Amino acid sequence: MESSTKSSKSIKIVSYTLLFLALISALSGVVIMTDIGQIFGIDKSWIIWYFSNRTMIQVISLLLFVAAVFLLNREKFLSTKVIVIIGVCWLGAMVASKYLTPYLMFRSQQHDSTYISIAEATDYLNDDDRVLVVDHNGVQKAYPPEVIWQAHIFGGDFGGEQVVFTYCVMTNLASPYLNEIDGETVDFKVLAQVNNNLLIWDTKSDEIIQQITQKCEFSDYKLDPLPVLEMTWGGYKKLYPQGTVLYKAWDDVVEKMIAAVFSTEDTWHGEDWMFDTANLDDKRLPSKEHVIGYRDDDKNEQLAVTKTYIKKHGVSNLSVGDKRIALVYFPEYETIVAFDRMKDGVELEVDEIDVFGNTPNHGKLKRVYIYNSVLWGVWAEYYPETKVLQ
Repeated sequence: MESSTKSSKSIKIVSYTLLFLALISALSGVVIMTDIGQIFGIDKSWIIWYFSNRTMIQVISLLLFVAAVFLLNREKFLSTKVIVIIGVCWLGAMVASKYLTPYLMFRSQQHDSTYISIAEATDYLNDDDRVLVVDHNGVQKAYPPEVIWQAHIFGGDFGGEQVVFTYCVMTNLASPYLNEIDGETVDFKVLAQVNNNLLIWDTKSDEIIQQITQKCEFSDYKLDPLPVLEMTWGGYKKLYPQGTVLYKAWDDVVEKMIAAVFSTEDTWHGEDWMFDTANLDDKRLPSKEHVIGYRDDDKNEQLAVTKTYIKKHGVSNLSVGDKRIALVYFPEYETIVAFDRMKDGVELEVDEIDVFGNTPNHGKLKRVYIYNSVLWGVWAEYYPETKVLQ
């Protein structure tokens, strides 16, 4: 009798241990792969590790759970009702770790983006609303941050080339890319965010891209973003009267729920951060100052320039590592544009230029990508050695 009691106790300990491990392994995915983890400052390496081993972790969790349920049911340690409830919770955690962020909360619109003409957008935007603009192959599309922050990823045809537009609301950063990684088309989804910046998942290659660095996590490949302009809606209408704008009706239940609890105003302004993982120690600028960022990875040099500095100088001829750019403010369109000052191997000094890059003495200069209105706290987190012009 005593031996039987000890055996029953041992089986009970084993069954509950198996159940505990099954639940912990399932819940760990929810914490690591959703914004919950950012509350605790989960490092990117954890996200990469879990993502890389997700199938193995889920199989192990399943085996642990099945073994636990078998013992708990056979020995009548728990009622069928309780086991079912626990099973539903376990399954919910397993599903949430894989599908919650990319498929429910932040659903990519890469393949079903809708654009309307300026004439159709009469009541859609106000003239002082902010838009992010891609001008490529003679096609112009505007993306209002207040509209695009929830889905993060959009697609569009630009004169026969597909462009994938990514936007991180926590960083206030837009990065448009041609639809390819190393020659293969992509299918981008939001995987997670870390240190207040987007991690993008290409479901075709299983590659992960850190948006602010444009670096792929599993290869040496680095994405090359297209130039993106920030301006007012009124400026866009003057500059690109034939352009279109991304349209979202915001009639989805999930979108409405997120919008009800999320404030873009608080995200882009003030000093309070939803996730305390930005660089708040670098006091050279307010943590949510909207700056223009530029970098030369080969020389490991970065520069952040305040909009006040750029507007004061009008045309700023700058050097970052071996790169030479001109940052130019166009008040008539309320936009800042960057141009490459190197042409045919010669460094140019720009003093007069139009918004399209035409100069009176040097022909047409090429627009280049800048981190347009990136929040200082995130920029300083990823590039702590950055120089600053203010």
